[in-house]
Amino acid sequence: MERSAEELLIFIFDEILPKHGMALRIKQKELSLEMLQALQEDKLALCEAEVGTGKTHAYILALTVHNLYSDKKAPTVISTSTIALQKALTEEYIPQISGILLEHHVIDRPLSFVVRKGKKHYACDSRLAIYEASIKNLKRETDAGLLLELAKLRGQEDDRIDLDDTALTPYVKARINVFRCSSSCPVRRLCRYMEFQKRCMTENYDFQITNHNYVLADLIGRKQGKKPLFPVYGAVVLDEAHKLLDAARQMYSTVWEEQDAELIAKLSMVSGRRIKTDELAVLQGRAMEYSRQIFDRLAGELSGSHTREGSRAEIVIGPVERGYMKQLAAVLGQIPLAYQESGGQGMRMQSLKKHCQELTEKLGVFLDNTHFICWMEKGENGRLALCAVPMELEQLLFEDIWNRPIPAIITSGTMSVRGDFTHFKKTTGIYLAAPSKIMETTKPSPFDFQNKGLLYIPERMPFPNIRDDRYIQAVMEEILRIVPATHGHTLILFTSYWLMERVFYGLKDRLSVYPLFLMGRGRLDVISSFRRSGNGVLFASDSAGEGIDLAGNILSSLIIVKLPFPVPDPVMEYQRTQYDDFDSYRRDIIIPEMLIKLRQWFGRGIRREDDTAVFSILDSRASLRGRYRVEILDTLPAMPVTDRLSDVADFIIRKKADGYFMDNERNRE
Repeated sequence: MERSAEELLIFIFDEILPKHGMALRIKQKELSLEMLQALQEDKLALCEAEVGTGKTHAYILALTVHNLYSDKKAPTVISTSTIALQKALTEEYIPQISGILLEHHVIDRPLSFVVRKGKKHYACDSRLAIYEASIKNLKRETDAGLLLELAKLRGQEDDRIDLDDTALTPYVKARINVFRCSSSCPVRRLCRYMEFQKRCMTENYDFQITNHNYVLADLIGRKQGKKPLFPVYGAVVLDEAHKLLDAARQMYSTVWEEQDAELIAKLSMVSGRRIKTDELAVLQGRAMEYSRQIFDRLAGELSGSHTREGSRAEIVIGPVERGYMKQLAAVLGQIPLAYQESGGQGMRMQSLKKHCQELTEKLGVFLDNTHFICWMEKGENGRLALCAVPMELEQLLFEDIWNRPIPAIITSGTMSVRGDFTHFKKTTGIYLAAPSKIMETTKPSPFDFQNKGLLYIPERMPFPNIRDDRYIQAVMEEILRIVPATHGHTLILFTSYWLMERVFYGLKDRLSVYPLFLMGRGRLDVISSFRRSGNGVLFASDSAGEGIDLAGNILSSLIIVKLPFPVPDPVMEYQRTQYDDFDSYRRDIIIPEMLIKLRQWFGRGIRREDDTAVFSILDSRASLRGRYRVEILDTLPAMPVTDRLSDVADFIIRKKADGYFMDNERNRE
């Protein structure tokens, strides 16, 4: 008798996987069966699976079995937030499951996949050849390594055009990528990127693996009448879904950068003295001046080099700013015509028209901003940008993602607050879907936190205030106590770069027996050095609190300096206006966001069944008399709680083998 899809999936978990060293996990099997049900019934499945549950294997198996029994053979889009998970999918999870299922004749061909990225991640054959020739002509010995890297991209195979597989600098990648790919390119028919794109748009792959931004770009583009980025697909998996809202705010935002007018002025330069360009020069000057006036008037406290990068300030666009915007829009309409009359033509002309049109459309958003939240932002490059995001973003997400006749598996280790998905559904627009279309499940971590973890919350910490030297000194003194008690092996998470650097340099000499690492913005390479150190101490921002896997003894102590409450910004200020009182807003928005991020951070501590770790919270609001202690302890995995440092030292001595302490002894020698 032929098995049903459910029976086959159960058989795989019960009989096949254990033969390949994959012990049966009841919660993982339950999760996979619920995912299969959602696929069969075209549901939106909110699947929260805490660390160690095995959600990735669960959805790969559910998708594979579903496709075996489905009448509609179509690819599945798997979207992640991090490159690390994409690599794990393509190099570990899918090949492993494919091999097992092939061996047991569940499938008759290997599971196939393709990784999809934006244009800037791929090499352009034409630009590569030009750039490579220019480097060779310089005949510099120092360019030997660069030429070797460039040579790796040449050939006939289109799987060699991925720039992420090279050691090239961002500058070089920008010189040779296909970001400005044009349909008028003379070598278009021989282009490996175009061949790759054609192959991607077939239904030959089981899985199209990408990120949240690319999925949203596809949906937004379809709505605007652009060509789809994916072939017709039968299901979508949104993994690391706790980062979906961040991606949505980025993709649905309008961003007008300070240098946009400069780029248009640069593009509208016409070479040659025989052509009169007086009118064009006047228009260029006006565009630059109007843009400067707008940014100067709206920058407020963000102006000047003293302001930290990443700052945001809400803006009010008044009549004077509107006047400048209207004048700038009029000039942008005249520049392409003046450029053409001055003798400009070709691809540069098309690029100029495109940029003028794009900036005019951005101006339209800020001129009619009734339905947008607007703010000024200082980027990592120190340049200013005007930003706007739709007030009704939840409605847009519902219309574009959730109101489609295909099933979706939305999964993460942290989406709910104690099993309640209300906050996540509200902020992502899922709540607008019919209740009958939504499935919800939460699977707790199988790890034994009760025996493998210890939560340390000191009672002597002052209220967290980075302007209070007494508080900063208390943080440093507490870290000085914890690190020796755990013999290093520590990750310290901060919510402030300024405080992180202050504490790091304040403790650098006092903790010299341990290898110390400071993780600045985007410095993920430091994590590799920390791994190799054996017993290092890593001072890091919240970017290290998500998506990194530090299994084993290297991370046996996780210190959270301050509870990760969301930083107030213009979007949150708008959310605040939707509530009658602050207490309701704090209950529905602020506290859930803090608790979800706190759970994410705690997920760094114990990554495997054999791991043991001490978790420390140096925030007085988590102490015995703290305002949020009950919510915190109810949200985190159940484990012993102490305020005595001697318990921390005893825990490490009891749980760790002799080899754990060897690096410490070597450093002392």
